[in-house]
Amino acid sequence: MTDTANLGAQTLMPVDVTEWLRFHGWKQTASLGEVAQRWQNHATGVVVPLVTRAPDFSLRWSEMLNRLAESFRTDTAGVLLAVAKAGSDIAEFRASGQIDDSLPLGDASTLIDSVRRSIQASANSALQPRSYYGHSLPDAARDHANGVRMGQTRHGSYVIPVISRLPILQPENADDAVLFTDVAYQPFARSAMLKLSEGLSALRDLTHGATAPKASQITEAVGAGVSSELCEAIANTLEAESISSLNVSITWAERLPTPPTSSTVGLDSEAATLLRHIGSVLRGEPIIGRQTVVGYVKRLDRGEDEELGRITLRTLDLDKARNITIDLNDADYHIAGEANTERRMVAATGMLHREPGRALRFTEVDDFHLVSEIPGLFSHDLLPYRPNT
Repeated sequence: MTDTANLGAQTLMPVDVTEWLRFHGWKQTASLGEVAQRWQNHATGVVVPLVTRAPDFSLRWSEMLNRLAESFRTDTAGVLLAVAKAGSDIAEFRASGQIDDSLPLGDASTLIDSVRRSIQASANSALQPRSYYGHSLPDAARDHANGVRMGQTRHGSYVIPVISRLPILQPENADDAVLFTDVAYQPFARSAMLKLSEGLSALRDLTHGATAPKASQITEAVGAGVSSELCEAIANTLEAESISSLNVSITWAERLPTPPTSSTVGLDSEAATLLRHIGSVLRGEPIIGRQTVVGYVKRLDRGEDEELGRITLRTLDLDKARNITIDLNDADYHIAGEANTERRMVAATGMLHREPGRALRFTEVDDFHLVSEIPGLFSHDLLPYRPNT
C-alpha cells in the first residue's frame, strides 16, 4: 500500500468512506456481515472493507481507493482528501515572520505546543466555558486534543494543519433516536472547533481594537471560548523571535452545515502583551459560562408537600445520550409534565455540573421552556457566572 493510502487508513475510518459515498449518491447494495459492504453508483461498484484489524485490510483498502480514484477520475490522494474534507474540520495555523524554508527549532516547538494547548482549551470550553481551568483538565478535553491529527506542513509560511474527524453518531436504543434526528446536535469535535474559531475571533476583537478592552468585555468573552489558557497559548507563539503573526483558517467538514462564524482569524505579535493581560484577568476572577441543554423529559419525581420537583432530562452529551437531573420550581415542573405527556422537547439554561464518578446535575436554572425549533444542544450563553468563593 502506498504512503498516501497508509495515511488515509490511519486518519480515516471505513464509516467515513461509506458516508462520503452516501453523500455523493451511492447506494449500499450488499454486505458481508460486519466484514465488508458493497456500494454502487450508476456505473461503478466498490467494496469497502470494515474490519481494520483484518490481515488483508491494507490490501482491500488499497483496492477500494484505486477503484474510487478511477471512478472519480482522480488519484488515491485525491480520494482521501475528498473524504477527509467531507468528514473532518481542518484548522490551519499559519505562522508568518522571519521564515523561509525553515523555522528555528525552539520556535517550531513553541508553535506546535501552542496549537496543542489551543485545541485543548477549546475542548475545555466546549465542555463548560470557564475563564481558567488550572489543573482540572477533564478526560474528554485531553482525549480530544490527543485524538486530532497534525497534517504535513507546507512551503512558505509555516503551516500546521490540525485534522479533527467528526464521528458518525448513532443512537444506542430506539427511545433516544429523537435526540439524533429532531435535535440539531453538534458532535463534540465540531463544538470544540467552533469554540476555537469563536474564541480566537473574540481575542482578535479584544486585542486589535482602538482602545483597551473593558473588564466586562473580557468576562463576557468567556462564553465565546476565551480562557486564560487560550490567551497564554497564542501569546507564546506571538512572542517567538521569528514569528510576527498567526493566522488560523478553518475548513468545515461538508457532512455538517457550515456554521455562521468566521473561518479565518489573524493576530499580530503586537497583541501579545494585551493577551497576557487578558489571561491574567481571567485567571484572577473565576467565571463559568451558562449553558443550554435540550432533550426529552424521561422521569418526573415530586412529593405532595415538596416545593421543588426533580426531573430526569435525557439529552446528548459528548456524543452519547445521558441523563441529567434538574430541580425545578412549580411553574417549570408543570412545563416538564406537559412535555412528558405530549412527548415534546424542552430546553433548560443554567449551570451544568460535571463531577467525576457522579451523575450530571443541572442547577441555577433561569430559563426552562418547550421548544419548537431546536437551536442546538449545549450552546453557551455569554452571561458569566461567578461562583461564591
